[in-house]
Amino acid sequence: MIIFPKDFPEKLRSSILASEVVGKKVKLKQRGKDFLGLCPFHNEKTPSFTVNDAKGFYHCFGCSAHGDIISFLMKNEGLDYRDAVVKLANDFGIEIPKVKFDEVKEEKVERDYLILEKAAQFFEKNLHQAEGNVARNYFKTRRLNTAIAKKFRLGFAKNSYEDLINFLSKENFTQAEIARCGIIGKNDRGKLYDKMRNRVIFPILDKKNRVIAFGGRTISDDLPKYLNSSETEIFKKNQTLYNFSFARKPIFDKGYAVVVEGYMDVIALFSAGIENVVAGLGTALGVEHLNELFRTTDKIVICLDGDSAGIRAAKRVSEIALPLITAKKNIAFAFLPNQMDPDDFIKEFGAKELEELLTAAIPLSESILDFTIDELGINKNKKISAENKARLEANLNAKAAQIKDAASRKHFMRFFNDSLFFLGNARKAQAMPLRKAYAKQGQNIANNLGKGILALIVKFPQLATYSDDIFDIAQTHLASERMTILKDEVLHLIEEKNDDILEKISPEFLNEVKDLKNLLASLTGNDLDLYLSKFRILLLKDLLLQVEEQYKEALSHIDEISTHRSAINDQKIKEISDYKTSLQRQILALEKDI
Repeated sequence: MIIFPKDFPEKLRSSILASEVVGKKVKLKQRGKDFLGLCPFHNEKTPSFTVNDAKGFYHCFGCSAHGDIISFLMKNEGLDYRDAVVKLANDFGIEIPKVKFDEVKEEKVERDYLILEKAAQFFEKNLHQAEGNVARNYFKTRRLNTAIAKKFRLGFAKNSYEDLINFLSKENFTQAEIARCGIIGKNDRGKLYDKMRNRVIFPILDKKNRVIAFGGRTISDDLPKYLNSSETEIFKKNQTLYNFSFARKPIFDKGYAVVVEGYMDVIALFSAGIENVVAGLGTALGVEHLNELFRTTDKIVICLDGDSAGIRAAKRVSEIALPLITAKKNIAFAFLPNQMDPDDFIKEFGAKELEELLTAAIPLSESILDFTIDELGINKNKKISAENKARLEANLNAKAAQIKDAASRKHFMRFFNDSLFFLGNARKAQAMPLRKAYAKQGQNIANNLGKGILALIVKFPQLATYSDDIFDIAQTHLASERMTILKDEVLHLIEEKNDDILEKISPEFLNEVKDLKNLLASLTGNDLDLYLSKFRILLLKDLLLQVEEQYKEALSHIDEISTHRSAINDQKIKEISDYKTSLQRQILALEKDI
């Protein structure tokens, strides 16, 4: 492993032009001080990807991808930080100042890699010999073809206590080297023996495709069913993910990683074309595993077996993930029906159905809510007592408090509080999220209000920093989710001091841009004070629309025996009603002044 001084990456950044690195992957055209091209990180027809050599960074106004030459290589080629630095140095002929290992230790590590590679070759050869017939038949029952077997270097360990030891001895490895490789045991008399016997073998690779360990599945009734190598200097279970070396690029390309339970689940998904998949190694998925994946992608989908053990494992992952998530990095859960594992699901329903299930994975916030309800033994299909709601609220708030990212923590708490308000109604057990209600009611109104707000921001860029007693435009969430996304893009373009903002908006908003141009043509005059009142009216109406939807949603969850009058007396609903009235009065007052 190449080690370089801490200041070496900065030397690369100052020595290599960003356009030289990006230009190898993206066709760039110079425009003033910047270079412009089609973004390599999302599909687009109109260039919105810029490279600035003076500042040494790239930025996409379409998908917000941003970084320097090292992060570009990491994202574009699925490399980790160290490998990206080394590749840049090699590509541009810059010598890496080496920090030398202790030579004895370095030689020992190299021997450890070599003995494991020899063992992998030995197991592979066994698979194709006469005694490997039983293993080959096992793989056939799991629908694995020869190409997949070669891809994953699958093998077979014969039913012998000394087969592998004898082979490694003939390859001139010492007893000490053989003993420390992780798949050799030692009995009470100090005699070495093969731990992998009568098992199909799954080599475990590091990020550079070097063999570092093995997993073995018995093809008889021996226990344990699965057996992994012992930990060694080069193999740590809590830092290793099965198939990560093959999955890293597909994870980057797909935009998310899929985590399954075992070797066969990984291979089954990979064989079916779902290549962005990894698994833990017999130990529970841990913080270091999640951090490793988060260095490659912003989204992780946990797809464990649908049995009770899989549900418990998913619950544990949900809790250890809380301190790690941010507004950008998140985790979701795909739960398989009928206690299936992913391999079973693909055989019965096909890969396309599984991909759809993965795409529709349940967000972490909703999963934690369900896990906590189940943990406390609460039946959400029945009316929930105040005492149980108090217990549930305390548990959920304690979990949300573990989130370090301030924005995520705030919105998790808000989601939990909203869910508690609607939870336990006998007539309708689960509240429809507000975003779904917006999609069904008033979407056209919401879109039109959002476009009106955006048209004024484009006409008067000063409004990009607008804030008052209710609104901070940068943080405001509009009733239309689509208009909120477009608003954030417009604000970013203004912050970057772009001219012709509408021409630089992502192509996916083509129809909205046409509408904005028509609205701008109708905005005559440049009296900012006049339009400032109109701007606040539009924001108030947009907020009122959201509050009205919340009010309708609240009323729809009142018990059938409740009357409208008793509903109004409910404290929470009364608060919503009063706030709605307050917004209506503010709108009327402003409209009278115009």
